[in-house]
Amino acid sequence: MSTECNLAGFYAELGCTAVTSAADNSTDCPEAYACPKLHPDPSMCYYRGVPYKDRSMIPQSAVKNPCSLACQCSVSGKPSFDCAAVDCVETFDTDMQQECIKTYELESCCSTGTVCGKDAVAALKTCEVDGKTYREGEAFEPKNSRKTCICTAQWNGTIDDSASCRDINCGIEIHYQDKLFQNCAPIFLGSDSVCPIAFTCPTNTSKVIRGLNLRAVSSQCVFGNTSLSVGDEVTVDEECTKCRCNVPPFVSCSRKIACNE
Repeated sequence: MSTECNLAGFYAELGCTAVTSAADNSTDCPEAYACPKLHPDPSMCYYRGVPYKDRSMIPQSAVKNPCSLACQCSVSGKPSFDCAAVDCVETFDTDMQQECIKTYELESCCSTGTVCGKDAVAALKTCEVDGKTYREGEAFEPKNSRKTCICTAQWNGTIDDSASCRDINCGIEIHYQDKLFQNCAPIFLGSDSVCPIAFTCPTNTSKVIRGLNLRAVSSQCVFGNTSLSVGDEVTVDEECTKCRCNVPPFVSCSRKIACNE
């Protein structure tokens, strides 16, 4: 059930609320989510419930992802957002004898500095997280937290420190606006359910394989124009990808990290 529970972050970003059954005490995971209508008007783009006309831009102050810049609505057949490409030009140390680390700020997309030299690196404060050591200024994502953090001299070991950590925002509505419009399914890499790596949409070869709804969940998933019950699977064209109705209303998919796993 851990993979299913991790979908909570995906649904939270879309503004969905949990639907639980009082009779189901076997798990802390909701049986389904109730989501707002993401596209009340197909001629508009939507971000966090706010409509945007063709060629209008999302104010940067409203965007929760520092790597999503200058995002403009485009309505040509299917609504989508076009954003400026962020090209992080990282500085690499050409002197193999010199040790360097890249440093970050909490609200930055790319690294903002570099510390070089064994003595300078050794003088930095360290943070111990999930069995790994990070130097002051380095970024990390604590396990099962949906947070991105920066190691600081004031790091106290808790992800609730707003000066060191912020919520991960996947930019789902921004980067996959057209896929949400078509009721496509998010694809997650392996057991990682933080941010989808892609979406898969129905094709002429997609087939539903009926399964067992062991939890007797009445809510259904929607894949394109097809409804699935919890436990049903759907075949997709993407290699090494399995898609299933676990927690409605979205079908969710998992792609193997290596096809020979």
